[in-house]
Amino acid sequence: MTLKAFFSKLTDDELIARVQSGLTTEAHAIARDELERRGLACPPLEEAQEPDEPYLGDMVLLASNLKPTEAHLLASYLASAGIQAVTGDTNTVQINSLWSIALGGAKVRVPQSQLLEAKQVLKALRRGDLTLNEDFDVGDRGD
Repeated sequence: MTLKAFFSKLTDDELIARVQSGLTTEAHAIARDELERRGLACPPLEEAQEPDEPYLGDMVLLASNLKPTEAHLLASYLASAGIQAVTGDTNTVQINSLWSIALGGAKVRVPQSQLLEAKQVLKALRRGDLTLNEDFDVGDRGD
């Protein structure tokens, strides 16, 4: 069934709802033609909105051979430093240790443009610069 035939079988309300839900440019043009044939006004095609965050480059591997918890902690450290980070393979390697070996453990990826800064955070973490001392005071928590 063609898109034109599909749209022709919809009721007016169904067709308008389809158009308002978002269609490709080509599908919108076909739906617009069908609406005009029926004497109905066509809702305008909404322009694609700019993403909220700027594109920082492709995601590249920062660390691998991690345990899932280590990967999530590293991603949290990076996020606290203002670096976007995503974990990968955490669920898979948690299920089976042999899969962990085959996949190279859990991984953390960061945008290419933030790789150098992320490497610095990773080095600081591995040196122990981010550990808390025994006498660390969390302050008044209002309990």
